[in-house]
This record gives sequence, structure tokens and C-alpha cells, in this order.
Amino acid sequence: MLDRRTFENTFRDHHAACLAFAVHYTGDLHEAEEVVQQVFLRLWEKRETIDVTGAMRSYLFAAIRNTAISNWRKETVRQEKEQVAGDLHAAGGQAQSPAWELERMYHRALEVLPDRCREVFILSRQQQLKYAEIADVMNISVKTVENQMGKALKIMHKELKEYLHVLLL
Repeated sequence: MLDRRTFENTFRDHHAACLAFAVHYTGDLHEAEEVVQQVFLRLWEKRETIDVTGAMRSYLFAAIRNTAISNWRKETVRQEKEQVAGDLHAAGGQAQSPAWELERMYHRALEVLPDRCREVFILSRQQQLKYAEIADVMNISVKTVENQMGKALKIMHKELKEYLHVLLL
């Protein structure tokens, strides 16, 4: 558990190093500041349940790295979706929105998944739960979650070959 004073000391002691580390991953000071802010906000929000057993700096650096990578992926996906939507629009001039068409194909592929697979996939990819959290919610083992996710990803890959890089990152 992290009390207010410990959090403030952690912020004061590690903020500069965290910012420098984040700049290494993002290459942009503004983006690095955003990543560090996200990490410290998450740390504060989870202060009641968080248990940092190792060095705090190592924990923060790992969180910064993961957040920076996650933000980069989200931005890449957003840009790719815009590109695909633009390509679809330019190619067909269809009456339906390209974004709507991608969404429709994604949901059609979800329907192909077996029920348990679909539920695991949605909890992981849409609700962003960790495998252990999914296991708790569904009352199954983490290994079962891993197996179901593997199966779901294989099926989704087959169903969405053209748009996999856009939809699943």
C-alpha cells in the first residue's frame, strides 16, 4: 500500500529520471511527459492494492516502457485505420463509411469464435483485463485463458487476414 507521503516522495525522487527514461522511448518531451503522468496517475489510482516488491525505480521504468509502447501501438493503429479508411473510400466511394465496414467485419469475425473463446477475447482485447483477472472473472485457470486466447487469435487471424494489423494491435 502506498500512502500520500510515500507517493509524494516517490514522485519527487524519481520524476526527473522517469522523464529522461520516457524521452528515450518516445523521442519527444511532450509525449514523454504524458507517459510519465499516466504512470504516476495509475500508481496513485492503484495505491491501495499495489505491491512493489523490488526497487521502485525499476517498477516505474518498466511501467513507463510498457505505457510508451502501448501508446505507440494505439497511435499506430489509429493512423493505420485512418489510412485503410482513406484507401477504402478512395477505391470504392462506397455509401457505407469505411470505419463502419471495418467494424462490421470485426464483429462478424467475433461471431465465428466459440462462446468461451469470444468471451476471453473480449475481456482481454476490449476490456483490457489481464489473463489472471479474466481467469478470476470466468472462474477458469490462467492456462485455460492462455489456451482460449491462442485459439481466438488464430481464428481472428484467419478471418481478418487483410486487416489484422489494424484491428488487433
